[in-house]
Amino acid sequence: MQSVRTVVRTLIAVFLATAAPVLAAPAVQAHAREAHQQSSGTDAAGSHKLTVSIDGVTPNYATPTSTITVSGTVSNGTGSPLTGLSVQLMSSSLLFRTRSGMDSYTAGHDDGAAAIAEGTAVALPGTLHSGKTVRWSASFTAASAGYPGFGVYPLAARVEYGDGTPSAAISRTLLPYWPGKGNTTRPGTQLSVAWLWPLIDAPQQGMCDTTLATNSLDGSLGAGGRLGTLRAVGQQWAERDRLTWVVDPALLSDADVMTQQYKVGGRSDCTGRHPEQPSAAAASWLAALRQGTASEPMIVTPYADADVAALTHAGLNKNILTAYTLADSKTGQLLSRPGHGLIAWPAGGTASASVLTSLAHYGGASTVVLNSGQLPSRYGQYDDALSATKTSTGTTMGVLLADSGISKVLGSASASSPAAAQFAAAQDFLAQTAMILAEGPNLQRSVVVAPPRRWNPSAAEASTLLSMTTAPWLRATDLSTLATAAGQLSARGQLPTSSPGELSSKFTTAVADADGRADLYQDLLYKPDPKTLDTIDAAVTATTSTAWRGKGAPGGVHALILLGNHLYANMKKVQIITGRNKILLGGASGSAPVSVQNLLNVEVQVRVVATPPPGGDLSVSRFDDLMRVPPMNTGTIRVPLHSSAITTTTMQLQLQTEDGSPLPWTSQSLSVQFTRYGRALLVLIAAALGVLVLASVARWIRRRLNDGRADSKVDNRVESRAEGRSGGTG
Repeated sequence: MQSVRTVVRTLIAVFLATAAPVLAAPAVQAHAREAHQQSSGTDAAGSHKLTVSIDGVTPNYATPTSTITVSGTVSNGTGSPLTGLSVQLMSSSLLFRTRSGMDSYTAGHDDGAAAIAEGTAVALPGTLHSGKTVRWSASFTAASAGYPGFGVYPLAARVEYGDGTPSAAISRTLLPYWPGKGNTTRPGTQLSVAWLWPLIDAPQQGMCDTTLATNSLDGSLGAGGRLGTLRAVGQQWAERDRLTWVVDPALLSDADVMTQQYKVGGRSDCTGRHPEQPSAAAASWLAALRQGTASEPMIVTPYADADVAALTHAGLNKNILTAYTLADSKTGQLLSRPGHGLIAWPAGGTASASVLTSLAHYGGASTVVLNSGQLPSRYGQYDDALSATKTSTGTTMGVLLADSGISKVLGSASASSPAAAQFAAAQDFLAQTAMILAEGPNLQRSVVVAPPRRWNPSAAEASTLLSMTTAPWLRATDLSTLATAAGQLSARGQLPTSSPGELSSKFTTAVADADGRADLYQDLLYKPDPKTLDTIDAAVTATTSTAWRGKGAPGGVHALILLGNHLYANMKKVQIITGRNKILLGGASGSAPVSVQNLLNVEVQVRVVATPPPGGDLSVSRFDDLMRVPPMNTGTIRVPLHSSAITTTTMQLQLQTEDGSPLPWTSQSLSVQFTRYGRALLVLIAAALGVLVLASVARWIRRRLNDGRADSKVDNRVESRAEGRSGGTG
């Protein structure tokens, strides 16, 4: 028996040794494929994965008779050639119930919305070599998918290997479905859609005339540039989609500077700038905007899109007023239309009750556009744009809640994004609007679409998005119409006390310092012309722009430094010149000449303040201390002084503006010495000395004359004696 067992065991061992490679081969291959699938996904082709993307769905929503064509690319980044690949479309008759369910699906989580195979897989031709990409296109009918009614359905494309085994390479998108007439799931109303269309950029101007910080606008305003694209596409669709333009007047001013010869860069003293020729792109952009938007609704931001939230919380209300005043001036000048109106759109879509008060008081706003997360919907779980809240003074203000989910979708792709990302953003936008209505199909609701403030879509993406407003479940609406409706609602909910992302308190403190320096400079000037005042106000306001939030902070710091240095250097061009640090005065009273030098190219007005030491014998009599000094000139004023004792003392001289603000850099000391003698006595002494000198000179002259006569008499006597001797001898 033992021998039999031994034989059997031997035979089994031989069989296993022989068959093991054969039995193991499928398992090894399956393990290899599983490992390959685990390394696959939707990353770009150089990521060592097999990837698939969807960059087109036509039509972008399905109807009962539709044939849906889906297209995209497959990329091989595995490092090895792949043959026999195909793409399988997948959909499902199970629609999404919530917007969060859609978001979860596109993020890669099925959550009960797993798509099933739809139609025949489309084979990819030949061999797809590593590092290569191939396009694909596949179709299916809506009827075959069996969509039961209005809503949004999952749609995906997955790569399969040659033997039909699915890979992990899958791309997901969303497909809205609009049923035929008579379908009971068809919504009983349409969703009203109002678009904001922003034309906002970082401010470029400072204190230097016709000078921009950078030349980035030249490319941005041109065809294909960010602002050029937004203007051109917006004007193409503005009337049909009832767009509301959102324009920063500082951008208009910057573009206007570029229509003539201008300069770029440079230092705070306006040196080192690079000259630029007039920009044809800027001139064309500004002219087209002026003409094309003349009768269209527009929101004008405060100048430079000033951060009203940060300024309000810092107590810089004067800056808010200046920003709106400049906005009115520039808009009227460059677009020939009124400035700020009844609707405000604060940066970030957030505002506290006190910010709403500022927007109402300084900007005249009766309605504000905020993010949808700021207040609860009046329909509870169903999204709606109309709401209202209280300002800090207790008044009710209408609120339009811009859909935060849609804003995020629009910001997910830019002009530099791949075609698949731009398609995904547009398709997701359409699906979001359909889902909003599908959640409450019989409620009369609206949605406000607010792209990112400095949005940068491609022309194709922007056009596609605006064209989607013609979907049968949507109705284009004026923002002002919604604002009127919101103004009739009762206040609900409470706003946060701060605005996330606003300029920091440290930054606004620096703004306040620059603001004080600018006020001092303006007070120093004598009747400055309006252009000079606008330049100063605009330069200060530019430092408060929302462009300096977050990653833009270095630009704001740089603008503050340039502004501060420029103002200080200019003010230091006004100085006191005494000629010497010590003066001598005779008697108990006298006057000290004080000269003021003005090296600015504008006239200044200053007060000369002479301050004697406290408790001393020196006093300053009343005098006309206000003086004007022409540009590039010097003026002199005499300061009357009196001393009750013979002494030498030091008084302080300083200049002030007309309203009494001191100019600290002008402070200097002047030594004053009073003598024992008055001026009249000094004159008498001088006269006496003069008489004494004249008398001495006269005596010297007489002595010289007398000496001359004596010498003559001696000579005559000698001569007579000589003649006598001569006669006697003869």
